[in-house]
Amino acid sequence: MEIAAPRALPLAPPPRAAATDAATAQRFEALIIERLLTTARAARLGDDGLGDDPGADQTRELTDRLRAQAIARAAPLGLAKALAK
Repeated sequence: MEIAAPRALPLAPPPRAAATDAATAQRFEALIIERLLTTARAARLGDDGLGDDPGADQTRELTDRLRAQAIARAAPLGLAKALAK
C-alpha cells in the first residue's frame, strides 16, 4: 500500500465562489428590501389603484419583488457588499 504525500489546500475560495457569494448577497438584500416595501404597503395611506379583485394581491407581491430586485441592483443599501466580504 502506497501513501501519497499530503496536498496543500488553497487558502482562498475559487473565483467563481466569490461571484456566487455576491449574487447570493444581492438576492438577500433584495429580499430585505421586498420585506420593507411589503411592510410599507401594509400602512396603506391611500388606494394603490389595484383594487380588491382576486389577482390584486399577487400583482402587489410581484410588483414589490421586482421593485426590490431593481433597487438592490441599482441603489443597493450596502448589505450585499458587507455580506460578500
